[in-house]
Amino acid sequence: MLYPTQNQTLLILVIALIGFGCGLLFNFAYLLSCFFKRNKFFTQVFYFISTVLSGIILFFVNLNLNYGEFRIFVLIEFLFFLLLEMFTIGKLWTKTIDKCYNQIEKFRAKLTKGKKWKKNKKNQKT
Repeated sequence: MLYPTQNQTLLILVIALIGFGCGLLFNFAYLLSCFFKRNKFFTQVFYFISTVLSGIILFFVNLNLNYGEFRIFVLIEFLFFLLLEMFTIGKLWTKTIDKCYNQIEKFRAKLTKGKKWKKNKKNQKT
């Protein structure tokens, strides 16, 4: 332990923020998979990219703040705040955005259905 107590508070705060940020990254991957009609291939690709980016971010933040010492509480805290964000705040805003997107798609489908109906009605008159 090079600097055991000087950076503990800063490390805990930064890892908590990084955990929340990576939780947002996973929620963004979920929304992207929804926009691709929840295709299994794209879902797996987006989650893989999110996992790799989260690991890289955690590694470099830990390397910078903790001088390369990887302590178990860093990993536990990161996972705790990642899951906390994903299952509380993340559920709220992803469901809200998902509902808005579905409403827009339904509205667009009604508009295009109406146009097709009008074209068919004109064709029947002639």
